[in-house]
Amino acid sequence: MIPIAPIFVRSKEILEQLSSLLDEERTAYGKQDSEVIIDLSAKKQTLLDEMNQLNEKRVNILIKFDIVDRKKPTEEAFKDWLSLQDSSMDNVRLLMQECEALLKTCKTKNNTNARVLNTLQKRNKHLFELLQGHSSKNKVYTARGSTRPISSKHTLGRA
Repeated sequence: MIPIAPIFVRSKEILEQLSSLLDEERTAYGKQDSEVIIDLSAKKQTLLDEMNQLNEKRVNILIKFDIVDRKKPTEEAFKDWLSLQDSSMDNVRLLMQECEALLKTCKTKNNTNARVLNTLQKRNKHLFELLQGHSSKNKVYTARGSTRPISSKHTLGRA
């Protein structure tokens, strides 16, 4: 029997932890707690690194047992092989389905957090420009064709 069930078990644990961290991250964005956000980012990166190592290990096992093509291993080839196996691989099928569902949940949460972060960044940039005396209406073109705000100290009205 191919020893991939433990890999899926650990992958499921990682995805559950990642989902929890993404929930914590969203809360931290709401509280605008930068220390917690940085700490959570480091924890997420550690989990993602371990997940990548597990995926490499899984692919290497599948190549070793000649389940997927050595030159171009694909997830579809593994799924096709798995669908042809008897009931002894039901636990692997179930773990794989659970991992896919968790991965979809994590992607949704991550995209939501990215939108929240983007909104916060835009708001903070706007507030910073206001503090500097810039206005989104007072912009000039640079030599490269982009725009930049001009300071209220240098406007025509102050001349």
